[in-house]
Amino acid sequence: MSRLSVLITPEAQTDIRRLDPGVQARVLDKIRWMSENADVLRHLPLRGEEWAGCLRYRLGDYRIIYLLDPSSDTLVVLKVGHRRDVYR
Repeated sequence: MSRLSVLITPEAQTDIRRLDPGVQARVLDKIRWMSENADVLRHLPLRGEEWAGCLRYRLGDYRIIYLLDPSSDTLVVLKVGHRRDVYR
């Protein structure tokens, strides 16, 4: 799998803007890294009907919730947040 294009949903953009600047930088760097290394990532699926098809990536106490769209080679970031809040 080559480098994926990244689509960050408006909800995820808002989530990222609300983070501290240091955490924002870490999250954005990790999203870029994920798009370049999707073939070596260990994609962890979420459970539950509302999360069907969604995957998660752990970044310390923060989580990146995303989808992989193989038809368009796109990594779609759905939500970003602290682990206590992101699944709500």
